[in-house]
Amino acid sequence: MDEPETGDLQREHTALVFDQTPVVSAAPSRPTAREVFDFSDRPARVKPYTSALEWIGLVLAVVAPPLGLLVTVVARIIVRYRHHWTTTVAKTATVVSIVLTLVLAAGAVVYSVVAEKDAQAARVVAAAQPLCDALSETPGVLELEAYGWPTAVAPIADTLAAMTAYQQHWQQLAELAPASAKAGTTAIADQAAILVTAVETTQAIDRTRNLSTMKSVTDVSGLPQYVATYCTRSAG
Repeated sequence: MDEPETGDLQREHTALVFDQTPVVSAAPSRPTAREVFDFSDRPARVKPYTSALEWIGLVLAVVAPPLGLLVTVVARIIVRYRHHWTTTVAKTATVVSIVLTLVLAAGAVVYSVVAEKDAQAARVVAAAQPLCDALSETPGVLELEAYGWPTAVAPIADTLAAMTAYQQHWQQLAELAPASAKAGTTAIADQAAILVTAVETTQAIDRTRNLSTMKSVTDVSGLPQYVATYCTRSAG
């Protein structure tokens, strides 16, 4: 058999190389508008709805805000866990319950402060009752000069007896007086006791000086204002 010549083989190989047509892959087709907006293969989206517990929370947020806040928070946790949404009703109930709870809290604080002041005033009036009752037995005494300190000219024994009675009377009033009136009544009784002791010791009376001394004590006692404030209220 005759072998092909070398030149013929080279020409055939060259023809095969240049006759190969490159394979070009087809370009992907562009989707149509219908295909782009076709959502038929997607799962249906569930529209959020309000649960009964959320409606109850909204009602309670108005009539009982603290309880409404608790119910609303629980409802939002449950709904969020099950459905992954929060409804407008739940949001509204939360805001309303928080605002009204704060209003109630502020009102409770104000009420407690006012109630405590009223209770304190009532306690002061109750404490003043014994002193008020004792002063009512000598009406008009606080309008007298030095609250009725004896100034009549009389023998020393009689004047001393009147001064002693005055001192004992105010000593009794000091024992009945509450803390708010204790200082004034005690000062009157103590000063009267000093004058009684002085007269007993010297057996001499300077009526003008004694009256001035007692008047300086009674003028700063504040008893007329105290009686007008607490005894009048007590009587009412």
